[in-house]
Amino acid sequence: MSGIEKNKITELRQQGYGYKRIAKELSTTISAVRYACSVICDEDSLTGNCRNCGQKIKSIKGKKKKKFCSDNCRWQWWSKHLKEVNKKAYYTLHCKCCGKEFTAYGNNKRVYCSHDCYIKYKLQKGANHHEAL
Repeated sequence: MSGIEKNKITELRQQGYGYKRIAKELSTTISAVRYACSVICDEDSLTGNCRNCGQKIKSIKGKKKKKFCSDNCRWQWWSKHLKEVNKKAYYTLHCKCCGKEFTAYGNNKRVYCSHDCYIKYKLQKGANHHEAL
């Protein structure tokens, strides 16, 4: 089906015409009109614009719709819009070395509040291991 026919079908659908009436107007079959409408609908849902630069992008059918044209645009947009990030993954934990309460973002399995506590704990554990021998 040509681009002209697709445009005409889109125009008639926007005017409220049904498949039968469009088929009659264009002297084609109802199934051809129905198919063209589904293709047009798919094409419209797969195209969009990059959130960062506005460039036109096309997504792949069956996959998540693209929001950015490239990784670079995605990084730029997120670095400009840090306040829009909904950070929910904050965890309150207790340090295995010093026992101090600390907050970690994105990792609920953290054990130490800092690198220094990690080193101290490992050195203490090593010293205790040598004394036991």
